[in-house]
Amino acid sequence: MHPALADRKRFGVHVTIWLAAGAGIGLVVRQAFGFSWTGALLFGLPLGLAGGPVALSAWYVLGSAVQTGAALRPMLAVLLAAAVSSALWSTLGQFWWRTLESINFAPSVGPGPGAFGVLFSLGLIGYLLAAAAYQVREALDAASRASRRALEADVAHRDAELRALRAQLDPHFLFNSLNSIAGLISVEPSRAREMCQLLGEFLRESLKVGATGRIPLSREVALVEQYLRIEQVRFGPRLHVVISMPDDTAGASVPPLLLQPLVENAVRHGVATRLEGGTIEVTTRRAGARVVIVVSNPRDADARRGGTGFGLDIVRRRLTATYGDAAALTVEPAPESFRASVTVPLETM
Repeated sequence: MHPALADRKRFGVHVTIWLAAGAGIGLVVRQAFGFSWTGALLFGLPLGLAGGPVALSAWYVLGSAVQTGAALRPMLAVLLAAAVSSALWSTLGQFWWRTLESINFAPSVGPGPGAFGVLFSLGLIGYLLAAAAYQVREALDAASRASRRALEADVAHRDAELRALRAQLDPHFLFNSLNSIAGLISVEPSRAREMCQLLGEFLRESLKVGATGRIPLSREVALVEQYLRIEQVRFGPRLHVVISMPDDTAGASVPPLLLQPLVENAVRHGVATRLEGGTIEVTTRRAGARVVIVVSNPRDADARRGGTGFGLDIVRRRLTATYGDAAALTVEPAPESFRASVTVPLETM
């Protein structure tokens, strides 16, 4: 369907343009041929309205010519259509002039060759302007469609990457948890049993949140607490947990299990390396239009428990896939402590 006929608003804009063009025609003939103001408007406005549908054909001519694939074909087709349409429209203008002349609203000199030349020029210019406007609009629409397709492709790519990262995260977490349970089975079966029950509850909850792309930060922190309760079964009084989450950060949306690798690292490479254990702190705060989430833990300066860096890498990649450059993960290692800070845009659910 022609863009001008797509909806009432566009059609109204086109009619307004045609009436404005008709007023311009009336001004030209008044100056060139001595029409009265009334006669000029009676002559120009109907011709403007008549020229509108003629100019609409430029859209169809362009569309048909572009499909042929020849570089010069659209230009030649438009020029030919402009000449033919302008000639027909100018002829119509001459008949209308004679009609107005018969009722004394047009000069009695009659529409001679000069009038035809003026009308032909005006029609040619109007048709070419219409063709140019349609061409620009088509180019803008094509650019918009290309941008939309690129955005959709980018979203699909990020979604696929997030699913792949999640597929890596789940086995990694499960391996660490089962390894912890295995260490308790032979020495404290009752605690291993309790840990299995807590792990089952945690996995059930993580499957629920895994079905969604984002969850509130309050629910993410609740999952962190649930996981740390599992580890407290293993470490007993050696593991302490402190969580601070102000209300103004609780509703921020984050990817599910984003903090999971960070608290796993805090346990495995922090508290587990100290005979006396330690305290894992999870704090959130608002910083303007962003939310900062900090996971900190003590560690033994002399202990060197090697890691693959998988946890930190997967958090960085999930942040990039979800937020692009708008989010970041920073780490602050010290001899006796470790601090990981996640900064994300404040987007509420």
